[in-house]
Amino acid sequence: MWLTEHRDDFQLVLALGRMCLAERLWGKAQGYLEAALSIKDRCEVRLDLARLFELTDRTGEALPHYRAAAEKHH
Repeated sequence: MWLTEHRDDFQLVLALGRMCLAERLWGKAQGYLEAALSIKDRCEVRLDLARLFELTDRTGEALPHYRAAAEKHH
């Protein structure tokens, strides 16, 4: 499968996470976004994860990502 050959491609994994988020495929979105975060800890990924957790009523899990994004932004 092409994804296994490109699993370290930050842009690809992030795009897959965002597509799954848009389609409300929560579990897949979380998996891809966490994979993207493990490749590069970027503010945009933290915010996407926080939004996912907010949308799924998991505010407690969203807060650390909002904090980390704010710290990275400074």
